Amino acid sequence: MRKLLNLLIATLALGVASCNKTLIPTDENSENLKLKASSATITNEWRQNPYKLNVIYFVPNDVDSIPNFRKRISRILLDAQEMFASNMNREGFGRKSFGLDLTNDTLINIHYIAGKFGKSTYPYSGGSGAVKSEVDAYFAQNPTFKKSEHNLIIIPTYNTDPANPGGPPFYGTGTTCYALDYINLDAKNLGIGGDIGWKATVWIGGMIHELGHGLNASHNRMNKTLAPTLGTALMGSGNSTYGISTTSLTATTAATFNNSQVFSTVTRNDWYGAASAEITSLSSSYSNDKIIISGKFTTTKPVNDIVVWHDREPFGGNNDYDAVQWATKIIGQDSFRFECPLADFYDLNGNYEMRIGFMHVNGSRSTLGYAYNFVNNVPDLSKVVTHKLLPTTGWSILGSDSNESGAPASNVLDMNRSTIWHTPWSSAQTPQPHFFSVNMGALRSVKGLAFRNRDNLNGAMKDINIYTSTNGTSWTLIKSAQLSKVSGSWINVNLDSTISTRYLKIESVNSWGDFFYSHLADFGVFSN
Repeated sequence: MRKLLNLLIATLALGVASCNKTLIPTDENSENLKLKASSATITNEWRQNPYKLNVIYFVPNDVDSIPNFRKRISRILLDAQEMFASNMNREGFGRKSFGLDLTNDTLINIHYIAGKFGKSTYPYSGGSGAVKSEVDAYFAQNPTFKKSEHNLIIIPTYNTDPANPGGPPFYGTGTTCYALDYINLDAKNLGIGGDIGWKATVWIGGMIHELGHGLNASHNRMNKTLAPTLGTALMGSGNSTYGISTTSLTATTAATFNNSQVFSTVTRNDWYGAASAEITSLSSSYSNDKIIISGKFTTTKPVNDIVVWHDREPFGGNNDYDAVQWATKIIGQDSFRFECPLADFYDLNGNYEMRIGFMHVNGSRSTLGYAYNFVNNVPDLSKVVTHKLLPTTGWSILGSDSNESGAPASNVLDMNRSTIWHTPWSSAQTPQPHFFSVNMGALRSVKGLAFRNRDNLNGAMKDINIYTSTNGTSWTLIKSAQLSKVSGSWINVNLDSTISTRYLKIESVNSWGDFFYSHLADFGVFSN
């Protein structure tokens, strides 16, 4: 769910939904289904895109469709298509935009699906799954209708009062996004002022914002020095400015779209398949009022673009709306560099998470997170580093207090983030603390320890104790620390001094979210 949109929706009171029988406007239905005899009149620049956005109009069986929906929604999406293209061009990607399945030069092929159930089965909160299952069934029965993996599902308002539309799902989940339709959802109402114009911006802007999520984009904010000319970021609070004042795509949103299936001009058979990237070296510094990040990486799938977000207080529920951002191309085959001027930040205090995203050619994205903070308006980047870890070959697990079936502690030594150690959560639930201990096979010089989380951070280790031993049975506490709530990257814990040891024990005192369980993907040690 999107925080800003939730606030806007909460502002608009939801009323009693219509219980009339669902009607399909026969004039629009026939107009949509009847293709023009000649395609020569279709001048849309992106009609040849091999993949098209699937646009669905989904109507619960106790709700009316809204008159003239095909023409109104077609105009809105065609305008958005042009807006995206001009922004992509400004960011150096050319006039690329998402493909639409056109029936003629002004109408989109909108798939009408009559829901099997009433609106209570498809509520705003939690109702998207039921809608999606019926949409999936529709495309399974009509496979040639499905033009890509991306769906925009529009549902008529559940409220008969046009001044207060609302009710159905309105958010993005994966490659599918949801929006609503109501009588004044019309491009002609954008910017006219008054209540009708304001609500048109909220709901049309909201639709295009959620479409951005459905095309893989994340929340972000327009960098401070760019805001006077480029206005509000669409994927920030742009759903409250769209059609009223300048609303633009940021560099990271454009880079994301550059690798989205429906923007592609070539076909692939591996869209959104498995892909990963690892940063093999990373350095960070602060110079000339800039944060400078550079590094090298390896990847299982080629990367077109690399992006970085600086998100203030990422654990406070802001859902990334205030994340300033940059995008860049690869240097050579395996390197990148970002210069992030502090003039583009809105706040030079508090905690930040820096996320580096690798945009793979098949549309997948690998994201690695690093925590840092500002002290007296200066960034402390001491934790934004990647160490060369000692090989774990020959290492073994001495013991652990508990393991979920299929998630043993030995998984933390395989350097594979897709396998994890997890304490029981489905049965034999035991409270914190939890632990695992490691035999490194011989005496090792240890300057620090490194931890890597899986993507789901609920239950990730938070406060930990680190112990060492001379025999693997008697343990001495040498360090207590708190692990950052980030995924993908290695979280480094420097010891107070370099030690020589063979045995280490890691104790999870508690976890992020205060769960009774703990988990970890990978564990490592560095000596310099």
